[in-house]
Amino acid sequence: MMITFLHAARLALVTFDPYLASRPLAEALNRAPHGKLILDNQYYAFSSVVFYAEKYQGERVFLLNGRVNNLEYGSWEQGAPIDIFLDDTQFRERWLSPDLYYVCVEKPQVARFENLVGRENLHTLVESGGKFVFMNHARHD
Repeated sequence: MMITFLHAARLALVTFDPYLASRPLAEALNRAPHGKLILDNQYYAFSSVVFYAEKYQGERVFLLNGRVNNLEYGSWEQGAPIDIFLDDTQFRERWLSPDLYYVCVEKPQVARFENLVGRENLHTLVESGGKFVFMNHARHD
């Protein structure tokens, strides 16, 4: 019985790993030209991207509409790095600038981004497990 359970658990892990882990996203970012990184919504959905993307460890990462849950309370304190929290208008300005930006997005939010900046301005770097990393400028390798 225990062997069957362990085998089923292993199969479940293999099946759901792309949905639970963001490592493929981070690996693509590590291979891509360096830019500024934006995480959509809650930090928690993409915290492992920051962990695995060596390029971005120790760097400022932006949060789009990320003043939610635990981060909201501290984000309003005096001395907090408030410039990392972007709203839709600030995101759009940055995204349409000449600087290179990446944004990590969950699949249900893609239509929102298409409406916000236009489909022609979302260039897919990688997609894995229902998560995307878009870049604002097409790659020219």
